[in-house]
Amino acid sequence: MIRPLATAALLGTLLGPVIGLVNAQPALARSLGHSQLVPLPTVLPPPVSHRPMRWANVPAAARTHLTAASFARGRAVVGLAAGVDARAFARSLGLRATTVLTELRAVQVAGSSQTLAALATRTDARIRYVEPVTRLEPAHRRNDPLTWQIDAKTGRPYQWAFHQVGVDQALNLAKGDPRILVGVVDSGVSAVPDLRGKVAETFWDADRNSSAADSVGHGTFVSSIIAARNDDGLGLAGFCGACRVAVFKAIPLNDVQIALGIQRLADARVRIINLSVISQTVSQNIIDALNYALSAGVLIVAASGNGGSGTIDFPASYLQPPNGEAAPALSVGAVDVSNQRAPFSNWGSQLSLVAPGTLDARCSVGIIGAVPPVALDFDSGRSCQATLAGIGGNRYAYASGTSFAAPEVSGIAALVWSLRPELTAFQVASLLQSTATRPTGSDWNPSLGWGIVNARAAVELVAGRPATDELRLTKLHVLGRRVPGGTLTARLHASWGDDLPVVGGATPGCRITVRGKTIPTQRSLKDGVLACSFTLGHGSAGARVAGRLWITAPATPAATASFELSVTRPPP
Repeated sequence: MIRPLATAALLGTLLGPVIGLVNAQPALARSLGHSQLVPLPTVLPPPVSHRPMRWANVPAAARTHLTAASFARGRAVVGLAAGVDARAFARSLGLRATTVLTELRAVQVAGSSQTLAALATRTDARIRYVEPVTRLEPAHRRNDPLTWQIDAKTGRPYQWAFHQVGVDQALNLAKGDPRILVGVVDSGVSAVPDLRGKVAETFWDADRNSSAADSVGHGTFVSSIIAARNDDGLGLAGFCGACRVAVFKAIPLNDVQIALGIQRLADARVRIINLSVISQTVSQNIIDALNYALSAGVLIVAASGNGGSGTIDFPASYLQPPNGEAAPALSVGAVDVSNQRAPFSNWGSQLSLVAPGTLDARCSVGIIGAVPPVALDFDSGRSCQATLAGIGGNRYAYASGTSFAAPEVSGIAALVWSLRPELTAFQVASLLQSTATRPTGSDWNPSLGWGIVNARAAVELVAGRPATDELRLTKLHVLGRRVPGGTLTARLHASWGDDLPVVGGATPGCRITVRGKTIPTQRSLKDGVLACSFTLGHGSAGARVAGRLWITAPATPAATASFELSVTRPPP
């Protein structure tokens, strides 16, 4: 078994030369829709990969199992040899080319099922492979709709997974980088408040769609886990900090669209591609696209699947070599709040690591994400998703599945890369595996892979210092008349170690004594201001007043401040 790089060895690899920026960008195909939603600053592409492109090749003798029934939909994908003109090839066989994937040397053709079956077994030097167009599905956990009810008594934050894997603490050291792009191949993305300014570019097949707008909801949900705006006082916090997403709308959800999306996002110089989609069938078309992205230095993160079986679904199964061998890609399964493998999560020899994908055995409380006003996956009443009310008309939902474990890992990878952009995809994947939490203390195993992704440990290793946060109280003022019967208010500015105001996640406290006796107080914490109000008794003239204010938060040292004052004596 080849283990992820050991800590010492990994630190040594971080000292290599910084790779220069790539300035050239391929021209867009005419049939590809593209929207640059946010003016792009300099993008940090992945370091140049030394992995050669590996073209899929399935000889005619290995395609004899394909019959007319295999092509009942009247569509096939043909991988072509170098230099073959796709449209001329289709015309020569009396077929219609419906989608040309130029960079992947492939063409989707339409024809009768009998003609396509004959093509599948044809020996032709121009052909690398022939396969039916296959549909993929989002990596959801589907379940009985009678179990959807939200459990309001969980006693945990809505975004519990964000804390469970230490992203909140990792963000003390790494804020993310808007030049780091995470690619998402999914159902598109819609303009939800949590993603305002975080969607760098969108792409779509103009022959199939008119925009990247998401009416399914899955793509928006996944993108919000990765890149929701942080510290904006609204909704979610993204796992990647300041990174941005580039989204390819792969509707219809078939292998041609997935392959096209992977290729186009690789050309857009994303560092990571998230694939929260699964297929029971291996697609040579997608394999070529995966290799295209891997050879460009992209880290690919894919969901393991939700059948609860000991076999990883495609495309994740292609990305991770057996038994935890190091690779520039990650196959991600799901655990629950107790860090146990989720019952629905696929496991096996091709599992890299795991991340939170559900709270517990009930599917109604899972991972939280943002959804658009129209979200068929969440509104249709056919799956395990549970929609929640939001503030100001925003919509959020709980959902369970490896679909939502994968983007957590993608976001954390982007956060790590923001600290050390010279790392390769192989190094980032190995770092996340070597710093993962292994509850049993074991090495790789088929149930949890290398363990549960640990954002804090990964960022601490790269940064070389601890990520412990701190609370600060500053600018103490006591306002009000210091006379018997007067009401006074002590105010302080409360902030985190990075100077952001404390707007939640902390508890205020105060204690006021007059002549050593505690008196009633009213305390509040709002918009980074800690206030403690109290009223002086009528017999307090000339008394010494002592005040102590504090603020506490989980896993963080408390911050305190004190003051003293004297009550004015009334004139005789």
